[in-house]
Amino acid sequence: MKRKLMEKGPHLPTEKRALRQLKHVVEARELEDLTLIALPPCRPRYLVTYMNSQTANDSMRSATVVTVTNQSNQTNLVCVTFFKGFANDTSPVGTATFSIPPQFTIDFASRHLPGVLTVTNAVPNPQLTFDEGRAIVSSRDPRIGVSARVYYTAGDNDERLHAITDSKVVRYGRANRGD
Repeated sequence: MKRKLMEKGPHLPTEKRALRQLKHVVEARELEDLTLIALPPCRPRYLVTYMNSQTANDSMRSATVVTVTNQSNQTNLVCVTFFKGFANDTSPVGTATFSIPPQFTIDFASRHLPGVLTVTNAVPNPQLTFDEGRAIVSSRDPRIGVSARVYYTAGDNDERLHAITDSKVVRYGRANRGD
């Protein structure tokens, strides 16, 4: 895991201080191997009110990206769970989990997008290719910042960007204030 995480690529920080910080977290073994975790010990924090992931044709495709910043001073386990619109919170269609080092930002996506659009650090397996609904952002530590966007693209490989829209993010279990 250590070697794979530190391989040069678009997911690796370019700023020297951030790279040193990441290396320290990896060497201190503060990042967990998430393959053995059946149900992450996370609590729901935020609801992304719209999630869309379409690849049915090459003229209009879409994917949701949920960006999470760990504002804690410790590594924070974060989970983004995707649900279809006409289903309750017991039947997710996909989940992506990541241990985020302190002060780092990670992009969770409903499916992979080209790196020129955004670097997707965590994607559910299987990727979502024909779903719309909502996403619930959960974490161990509540100190996270969350934003979300839907990318609209075209082409078999999402090579043409049409638009990016912001999705509403609200506290989980609370009403939207209409803003």
